[in-house]
Amino acid sequence: MSYLPHQARRRSRALWFFGTTLLLSGSAFARKVDVNAPADKDRLIREISTPSPQKSTWEHLSQVLSWARGKPYDDTVKILQDYFRSLPAPTSDELAVFKKKTRDELVFVKGGQFLMGDFGPEKSSEKLPYSANEGAAPAHEVTLDSYSILKHRVTYADYDLYTRANHLAPVATSKGDDFGFRFPDFPVAHVTWLQSRDYCSWLSKFLGVPVDLPTEAQWEYAARSRGELWVIPSPAVPVVDGKYNVEQLDNVIDRMEENDTSPEPLISRPVGTYGENRIGVSDVFGRGKEWTYDWFDKSYYSHAPQRDPRGPDHGSTRSVRYATDSRTRLVIDRKGLAPETEKADLGFRCVVNQPAPVGQ
Repeated sequence: MSYLPHQARRRSRALWFFGTTLLLSGSAFARKVDVNAPADKDRLIREISTPSPQKSTWEHLSQVLSWARGKPYDDTVKILQDYFRSLPAPTSDELAVFKKKTRDELVFVKGGQFLMGDFGPEKSSEKLPYSANEGAAPAHEVTLDSYSILKHRVTYADYDLYTRANHLAPVATSKGDDFGFRFPDFPVAHVTWLQSRDYCSWLSKFLGVPVDLPTEAQWEYAARSRGELWVIPSPAVPVVDGKYNVEQLDNVIDRMEENDTSPEPLISRPVGTYGENRIGVSDVFGRGKEWTYDWFDKSYYSHAPQRDPRGPDHGSTRSVRYATDSRTRLVIDRKGLAPETEKADLGFRCVVNQPAPVGQ
């Protein structure tokens, strides 16, 4: 199977969804959603607050939101906005459970040296680049101190607890599209770089340890299982004679996504959907992008310091890193986005910058 047919299949699935939405008009829509009945508040809240919802749960909500107009849509959006905006401050029991969960999900990453960036010209048998991403080269030696990183991206449930605890407005509630993937264990999205870092700063005070967004070097080192020379950081993709079975790459992602836990188009999935790498960090293979600490400079690798690099001193965009989800988006790839950017597939995770595991 080639990459283009797979991409065409994904586009086809998305087009099918939007085509279905457009066709779901008049009497067809009325057969699925009673346009005259008042919105069922209890049902909507139950649906949006269900972790890893199956199709029987998310389908109704998705149908109403995809309509994007009319009384059912307007009522649904208002009910969900009011629900999230009226959530009370977390109880002490909720905070205790969250603290334990967060500590349990920290993956200790022993420091060391690795070849950061596109190591294809140096290490592949063909001596060719793996990536066409212009910011991924040149590969360069980096040495990092030990740290810990969150196993999963921060979820909506995590972020909602943070906003509730600090009397902040909830994120991803301004329009109907925001609610399509806003389930508790889905990675939080529609957050800016500053909102992401503010969460890590709050977590630092809450846990009593130094927490921040990961640097690009920390993110890549952890994503590549302490810098292993693999650009597809998943044991689920077969390796034969030291090479990936790339024919299986697309099939593996498709199988991981065939669990009915997300509406089409495939923008987001529950954290952990794509499995863990060899040190236990999840979803660095599969869908999604993540904020990192650094300012972005596509030429930074040519002059980056060797020890614990933290990016340029200034810039206009912040670095974003990709999970490997195809042969054209790899874990070594990088791009810059304006810090105020909000995207449906852009989230983050935090690191603890101390040289020993948390709690030791």
